[in-house]
Amino acid sequence: MGKAFKFIRRLFGLFALLALIFGGLKRVFEWLDQNGEDGNEVFTDEEEVLL
Repeated sequence: MGKAFKFIRRLFGLFALLALIFGGLKRVFEWLDQNGEDGNEVFTDEEEVLL
């Protein structure tokens, strides 16, 4: 039973680590989006209104 408990603890630790990484990436992308660097956008705001 000890091995199963250890495996479950490691699995939860892995999920926590992945959640931390993805949360950090999400925060970085939100920060970059907030900076107003729109060089990667396909449409300008005026073109979006016409669509």
